[in-house]
Amino acid sequence: MTEQMALCVGMDPEVFFPGSGRPPKAAVDACRRCPIEIRCMFDALRSTDEGYRGGLTKAERDRIRAWDRRARKRAGVAA
Repeated sequence: MTEQMALCVGMDPEVFFPGSGRPPKAAVDACRRCPIEIRCMFDALRSTDEGYRGGLTKAERDRIRAWDRRARKRAGVAA
């Protein structure tokens, strides 16, 4: 039900998979205004999918996951 509230529903999926470079303005704008951006971001962080998801590029998600792994390792917490 929550996914139906996403602003990206009905948008051209290609907008969120630009290949290389920065995500298109349409994708950024949709995510910034979306009522479920945070939920989508958490889902995206659990996935290794390509594309722009939850307001983050794949590279940004990779950096967050790497930071989280390092922080968990320093704290002695299982990943």
